[in-house]
Amino acid sequence: MNCVPRCVRSALLVGQIVCLTVPTTAISETAPLIAPEVRQLVGGSSARVIVELRLDQSGDPNQRPEAIARAQDALLLRLPHSHISVARRYTSVPLLALEIDATALAAIEGMPDLVVSVKPDRRSQTQ
Repeated sequence: MNCVPRCVRSALLVGQIVCLTVPTTAISETAPLIAPEVRQLVGGSSARVIVELRLDQSGDPNQRPEAIARAQDALLLRLPHSHISVARRYTSVPLLALEIDATALAAIEGMPDLVVSVKPDRRSQTQ
């Protein structure tokens, strides 16, 4: 007689099926989400954007600043230097503020291993 309840066996089976049918690259490296506004802004000239970076999941919060810096460096090394300008490097959040054009945006779109999303940089305005 089996000691594992039927509902637990069913849940385990579903979990195994999901693990076998979903490719790991689909889970960890989906295409970067580009805000439609960004495409419009860089279509005519350059635009300031916030790039959200994908970090390695090391699990050690003490290593987070170093992981952020490594991700920023990796992105900057792969971007065409004449098509970007660094506006701000963040140390505690995986973000990078850049001034980019359409060429740089196209390059960013090809980096699902490094980039999660690109959004317009909405600078805070004084009231």
